[in-house]
Amino acid sequence: MRSALLSRWMRGCFLVITLSAIAQTRLIAQTPFTCEDQFFLTLSTTPPSLNEVLIDPQTNAVVFVNINSNVAIDVNAAGYRSTDNFIYCINPFNGALVRLDASGQAQVLAQLPLNLSNSYFAGDVTPDGRYLVIVGTFYPPLGEASAADLVRIDLEDPNYSVTTIPINQPAQIFDIAFHPVTDVLYGYDSGTQRLVRIDPATGNISFSFPSSGVPFSTGSLFFDAYGNLFAYGSPTFTGPQNRLYSIDPVTGASTPLFDGPDAEASDGCSCPYTIALTKTVQPQQAFPCSDVEYTFEIVNTSQRLQEGIRLEDELPAGFTFVSVSENPLGGNVLSHPGDSFFALDDVDLPEGRFEIKIIVNTGSVPAGIYRNQAVLKNLPASLGSTRLSDNPLTRVKDDSTDIVIYAFTFDTAALTVALCEGAESVRLNAKSVAGFLPGNIAYSWQDGSRLSYLDVTEPGDYEVVLSLGCDTAYVLYTVKYSSISVSISGENETTIGLGDSLYLGTNVFNTEQQVIYQWSDPQPGSLRCPDCPGTWARPFNDMIYTVRVQNELGCVDSASIQLFVEKNKNVFFPNVFKPASDNEANGYFYPFGDTYTLVSSLSVFSRWGELLFDARDIAVNDMLSGWDGTFRGEPMPPGVYTWVAQIAFLDGERFTYAGDVTLVR
Repeated sequence: MRSALLSRWMRGCFLVITLSAIAQTRLIAQTPFTCEDQFFLTLSTTPPSLNEVLIDPQTNAVVFVNINSNVAIDVNAAGYRSTDNFIYCINPFNGALVRLDASGQAQVLAQLPLNLSNSYFAGDVTPDGRYLVIVGTFYPPLGEASAADLVRIDLEDPNYSVTTIPINQPAQIFDIAFHPVTDVLYGYDSGTQRLVRIDPATGNISFSFPSSGVPFSTGSLFFDAYGNLFAYGSPTFTGPQNRLYSIDPVTGASTPLFDGPDAEASDGCSCPYTIALTKTVQPQQAFPCSDVEYTFEIVNTSQRLQEGIRLEDELPAGFTFVSVSENPLGGNVLSHPGDSFFALDDVDLPEGRFEIKIIVNTGSVPAGIYRNQAVLKNLPASLGSTRLSDNPLTRVKDDSTDIVIYAFTFDTAALTVALCEGAESVRLNAKSVAGFLPGNIAYSWQDGSRLSYLDVTEPGDYEVVLSLGCDTAYVLYTVKYSSISVSISGENETTIGLGDSLYLGTNVFNTEQQVIYQWSDPQPGSLRCPDCPGTWARPFNDMIYTVRVQNELGCVDSASIQLFVEKNKNVFFPNVFKPASDNEANGYFYPFGDTYTLVSSLSVFSRWGELLFDARDIAVNDMLSGWDGTFRGEPMPPGVYTWVAQIAFLDGERFTYAGDVTLVR
C-alpha cells in the first residue's frame, strides 16, 4: 500500500529476487504500469519481491513500499519500456527474458542465447522502446572483472532476436540507464567508482569522468523526467547498499541524499518517459496587493506529441489572475483579469521543456503562508491522466508551492518616548516597530518625511503611516522630557582591608518611574548583587565600581566610587614553643597573622632533613592545626628544628617562608 505519509519525490519500485531455478510461467494477462516518473529496482531476497521507493517527508529517509512480496522468478538487468509500460529484464541464471507488470507478476517471454559464463546485472530499454540493452560482466578466477559484452534484445521482434557485441574492457558495471532527453547511455563502474558513458551501437565504454569515490558500488542507476541521475549504492567497501545519491551526468560528481534499507544485489530502472510539472513563484515573499509571477515548467519526455492538454491552477484564497507573461505553447487562455483561477486549454505539448508564466495579484489578504498546486489534465491514461505540480525547491515530491505574505500585525501602535535631559534630540525609529518585514515598507511622517525614522528636538505628538502594498498601520509617538540622576552613598576613595566587605548604596533622584540597576564588576564575583539598588563589595585589589541606572523611558545616569585595598601580608612564626605548656597557645608551632591568609603547606624537618610534620591548606591563627612537637606519636627531644611554609593571600599572591624553631621541654 502506498502510504499517504510518504513523499513522491522519488517514486520507484525495488524488485527483490531469490536464486531459485526459473519457473516457466504460463501466458497471463498483465496490467501495464502508469508511467509517472517512477524508479524501479531489483533486489535479491527470499522470496523475490517488487517494491516502490519513496522518500518519507517526515524523516527524509528512503523507504521501500512493497508491491508484490513473491515475484517467484530471479531477474536482473531491468529496463522500463515506454511504448507498452512494462518492465523487461533477464533471469541471470538461465538467460530467460522476463516481463513484469504493475502488480509484480512475472512472465517468461523467451529463452535467450546468452553467454551464461558472464553475469548480466546491468540493463535498460532504449528510449524508443525498441531494444533491451544489457551488459555482461566476466569474473575470472584470478584478476579483475571486465565488461565482456553488450547485448541488444529486439523487443519488437516476436522471436526477440539478439545482437551480441564484444566489449572486453576492465569494468564492473552493475547497472546502466538511458538519458530520457539526450538518449546517451550511462553506467556506473563500481570498480573505479565513476560514471561512464557507453556507446549502445559499439559497446565502447568512455571513462572520461573522474572517480567520485562514492558510492563505492551501486546496482541501481536511474533517471527522472528532468534528466536528473540517481543511484542507490554503498558508501563503503564493506557496507551494504543503503544510500541514495544524486550524480551529475555532466561532471560525474555524486552527492549523498538520503539513507534507506539495505538493498543487496539490486538493479534499478525508471520510467522517465512521461510528462512532469513543476511550479515556482517569485518573489517567494510578498505583501498584500502586490504582483508576483508564477512559473509552470512542463517537461514532455514521453517520446511523442501530447495533444489537447489543459493546465489549471486554482489560486490561493484572495489571489487574482492578472495576465500571462510568457507562453511558448499557445492554447486558449480561459482566465480574465480578476479571476481566482488560471486555465489554459487545448495545448499541444511537443517533446521538450517549456515554461509558462503568469502574473498574479496577492490581494488584500492577511499575513501567512499560502499554498496551492496546479494540475495538468487530459494526459493519456498510460501517463496517469492528470499530473499535480511539484515544488522543486523542496525534497518532497508533488507538493504545493508556497508563498509567504507579510503584513502588519497591528493597526495602530502608541508609544511614549523620552527626550532625556542633556540630549539634543531623540530618534523615532518606525522600522523597529514594524518588526521583521520586507524592506519595501513605505513611511509617511506628518512633516512629509519618507525616511524610516524621524529625529525630534521638542516634546509633542508625532505620527507616521506605514504602508506595505495595500496594508497600512499607524504609529503614534508621544515625546516628553525625562531625567534621572544617581549617586553612591559613602565616601569616595575609601580604604578597606584585604578580605573585608563594604556596602555600596545608591540614591536616585528626578524620577518616580521604574528604575533598572546594573553594577559593573571588574573583579567578577566581588559584588554580591550586581542588579540591586545596593550591594556588598569585597575587592581584593584597588577597584572602581560603577552603577548604571535607567528609568522606564530609557534615560540613563551613572555614578562611580573608588575603593582602595590595604593588603596586610604580615605572617608571623614563633621561634620557640613549649609543648604541654601551661599557656596552651605556646604549646604549638603555628603561624598567625591576617585572618584571610591561607597556609597552603607547613612542613617541619629534623636537623638531618627528616620530615616530622606536614600540614596542607590550614588557616593562620589555628594552633590545633600546628605542630605539637611529636613525631609518630612520640615527643621529640628539645632542640632546633627547621620549617618551610607556602602562604597564599586573597589577591592571588603566594610567598614561601622558611626558618627554624626551638622546641623546649
